[in-house]
Amino acid sequence: MKKKGLRKLLVFFSTFFLIFLGLVFGYGYYFTNKTYGKNDKFNKPVNVLVLGVDAGNDKNNHKRSDTIMLVNYNPKINKVFLLSIPRDTRVKINGEYEKINAAHSIGGTYLTIEVIRGLLGVNIDYYIEIDYEGFKKAVDAVGGVDVIVPRDMHYKSHDIEINFKKGEKVHLNGDLAEKFIRWRKNNDGTGYPMGDLGRISTQQEFLKLIFAKLKTPQGMIRVPMLINTLLKYTKTNIPYDLMTYYAYKGLKVDLNSIENYTLKGEPKYISGISYFIYDEEKNREIISKFKDDDIKTRIVILNSTKVNGLARKYKEKLEDLGLDIEVGNYSSLLYETQINTSNIEIAKKIKQNLKIGKINYLKDVKDEIIIILGKDAIK
Repeated sequence: MKKKGLRKLLVFFSTFFLIFLGLVFGYGYYFTNKTYGKNDKFNKPVNVLVLGVDAGNDKNNHKRSDTIMLVNYNPKINKVFLLSIPRDTRVKINGEYEKINAAHSIGGTYLTIEVIRGLLGVNIDYYIEIDYEGFKKAVDAVGGVDVIVPRDMHYKSHDIEINFKKGEKVHLNGDLAEKFIRWRKNNDGTGYPMGDLGRISTQQEFLKLIFAKLKTPQGMIRVPMLINTLLKYTKTNIPYDLMTYYAYKGLKVDLNSIENYTLKGEPKYISGISYFIYDEEKNREIISKFKDDDIKTRIVILNSTKVNGLARKYKEKLEDLGLDIEVGNYSSLLYETQINTSNIEIAKKIKQNLKIGKINYLKDVKDEIIIILGKDAIK
């Protein structure tokens, strides 16, 4: 219960933290909107590594990362992707096979960043490091929230005791909130019918209550206390001006539209040690969401029909995405428009924008998307 609960708690708190940042720093954007809007660095997609680390007594030693999550934010389309990386993922560190969570204890945040870059082949722009103890203090800083308990929750172990009765109204302070969102099952084996999916749903509802409270006058006056708490329990290299801009834009993100993923692979014992083995092929589409699409991807639109100006017409439809687009002609006629690329995620965005096209995954087509307009493009 303890380790799994802490991992869930830290994933939850990282999202919790990002929303708080939006409320805190968003106001500054009002005064500098024009400056940000004209600066390309504020509009590029970014990957932020979120680390939840073990809380220990020795502040000078590196600790293992209990939660590892990559967050991709694209300001142009105001979209967020979250990727959880299992802490037991097998990687090479300094020439030796280790679990990925050992990277932080060996070389801190920056070694962890380098290891993940090597594993996934993606850039990591910034990091946020979180001490999970801050979650309870952050809830207290907000003043807690009231909930209606959705089911009986009775669990007792050597390190935690949880007792909530279905239907009762409870005011959750920091300590109670930790128990509420950590609970998965009772001592008699009963619990959420869908296991962790049920717990995630409860956590999401709790998060909505926190967010709703912060938007009230009573919640707003607690923001300064919340800021002090967050600054004490987090470390980050995100510059203040970027944080301000991202946070302001992030306030407009629909919480229900955030896409959550977990790295795909399989558990395996190797030399008596339990690892999670990363499957590169199965993760290809997921990882494409974390590529720097808007900066590096080149779009080529080819016209296979005899209609003059068709490629240029479709180029205009894609210009709002801020992509580098070239046009030309294709040698033979196609009946159905083809979208050829190794970047499935941005291809889906293009198809949604054009409302036509069959997406073909081509491994060898790197850093570009080739669109061949067919007869179905003539409208």
